[in-house]
Amino acid sequence: MRSSSTSTSRKAPVTVERQREKAKEMVRYFRKRAYEEDAENSTTFGWTADNEINNGRWTMFGLLVGMMTELATGVDFPDQIRLMISVLGLADVYE
Repeated sequence: MRSSSTSTSRKAPVTVERQREKAKEMVRYFRKRAYEEDAENSTTFGWTADNEINNGRWTMFGLLVGMMTELATGVDFPDQIRLMISVLGLADVYE
């Protein structure tokens, strides 16, 4: 025999429309979650890992050029910077 509490606790049948709506909710949830994760892992004040690698490479290249120029001309690196600033007309620091 069935009791009356069993008949009142029956769930509505699962329909295709209900499944589609639940699937759409899941898609929205995971898209939002992926977006938040991407935003969290992306740029912080414009700095990313790729930018930092490129900045380091350009710095090493600049130092290498400075050392090679010092070797070729005999002008040390700080004097090269002062000379460049004077030649460009930014300031009169080279005497």
